[in-house]
Amino acid sequence: MLIVGIIPARGGSKAVPRKNILPLGGKPLISYTIEAALQSKIDRTIVSTDDREIAAIAKKYGAEVPFLRPKKLATDTASSISVILHALEYLEKKERYCPDIVVFLQPTSPFRICEHIDAALEMLLASKVDSVISVCETEYHPYYMYWRESDGTLREFVKIKDKPLRRQDLPTLYRINDAVVISRRSYFNKVKKNSPCFNPESVKGYIMDRVSSIDINDKFDFLLAEFIIKLGLFKG
Repeated sequence: MLIVGIIPARGGSKAVPRKNILPLGGKPLISYTIEAALQSKIDRTIVSTDDREIAAIAKKYGAEVPFLRPKKLATDTASSISVILHALEYLEKKERYCPDIVVFLQPTSPFRICEHIDAALEMLLASKVDSVISVCETEYHPYYMYWRESDGTLREFVKIKDKPLRRQDLPTLYRINDAVVISRRSYFNKVKKNSPCFNPESVKGYIMDRVSSIDINDKFDFLLAEFIIKLGLFKG
């Protein structure tokens, strides 16, 4: 059973320039994900990047960078599926390496640790589903969300009768937190390069806590992550 970990890290992030290698708690953001992957049951940890500086840093922390990703796959519109398929095709053609399981790890989830990865792997191996995707309980329930019309009028996003008034009476819902996505290699034989996202027919959700689910996309997220580290809430 061959398990490959693929970490996508393009150089052209816009909301936070050079986000993937900005220092968090004294070390590059991407290093947290590399270290978690190396400590897990993943056999090979590969960083897919178009950027030589990111590649050098990734190698320093122990990841493999067997190729530089084509620029066309490092744009704002390039899908995660296309990045994964490119990596799998390269490994098969150049190295005759064909993994059975693909673990996709976004570098923007620094508080996801090896135990999360291994538990999600066990969930996949113990079932017949195509994929396991990490989730966390949603912070804001859609029952109390609204969409806003051009004139400012608010409309309920979800219209139901007898909507619960107390939070504890709401049904528990989960959101994808983008920390861990694990799929069997056979799943990628069925998807196309232009597929916008993961959409497996059979999938299970691996539940993570709120702190571990922090996903860094903007400056506020960075500040929040730094605060969590300073408070000692992250023990990785």
